[in-house]
Amino acid sequence: MLDFSDGSGSVQIRIDPTRISLTRGFDIHRLTVPVELTPTSVDPSGLTDYCDVDTDLSATGPQGRWIAASHQGRLPMINHQTRNVHLVFPVTNQQLLDIEEHRQGHDLQLELHIRGFLPYSFKAADSREMFRIPASTWQNELQNLGTSFGFALSIPLQGPSGARQEAAEYLQQARRLLYDGEPDKAIGSARQAMERTLAVADWPVITKADNLQERSQTQRWRAIYKAAFDQASGAEHADEITKDFEYSRTEAEALIGIAASLLRVVSTPGL
Repeated sequence: MLDFSDGSGSVQIRIDPTRISLTRGFDIHRLTVPVELTPTSVDPSGLTDYCDVDTDLSATGPQGRWIAASHQGRLPMINHQTRNVHLVFPVTNQQLLDIEEHRQGHDLQLELHIRGFLPYSFKAADSREMFRIPASTWQNELQNLGTSFGFALSIPLQGPSGARQEAAEYLQQARRLLYDGEPDKAIGSARQAMERTLAVADWPVITKADNLQERSQTQRWRAIYKAAFDQASGAEHADEITKDFEYSRTEAEALIGIAASLLRVVSTPGL
């Protein structure tokens, strides 16, 4: 509840967590939280004013963190008349993935921090409202995002120079080329990233004579690298076999993702 000072009134807040919605975007989606605001006042002539409303949305619990902010601007507030407000928050793919990692299939617990300011009486109030979105409701909204919601890979940028840094730069270039509609060139950059990754990887040589069942863990990483590198090499169309290869955007995304994953493997201690 927003409780303004000097008895000037208050605003009751009601959140229905079963009515939240996710609207898909490209890399950023829209999370809408419907809220009912009902002004009340001791004075019958009461709270008849405009209220500036700002909100922050956060995840709660051990892994609690801020998600996004929303500014509603100036809203009419008439005593005892409920106003329906749809709070809209931008949420990235990565944020949704972090939420899913920590939610672990349970209900989603959120906190809404609402700040109100009455511009004509110069009074302010704030309230922290906790609410829980049922797991089934949240899961349905995630499913509505379809293929626009997927895993994202962070690219390690370790060290000012060297093969790891060069690999990361090639991956960034691959992403730009993909956004520019150049899947073959993007795959070529991903291939360059793989070459730099191999330069710092402690993966032993493998041969066709190896017993596949007896390969060690590091030998199997080398096999994954080799298969991905061979596939990426086809984007150069440099020989009789690969001259007719055509790569889709989805295939380019997959090879860039594999290249980024391999770089993470060799950049993470203990792997």
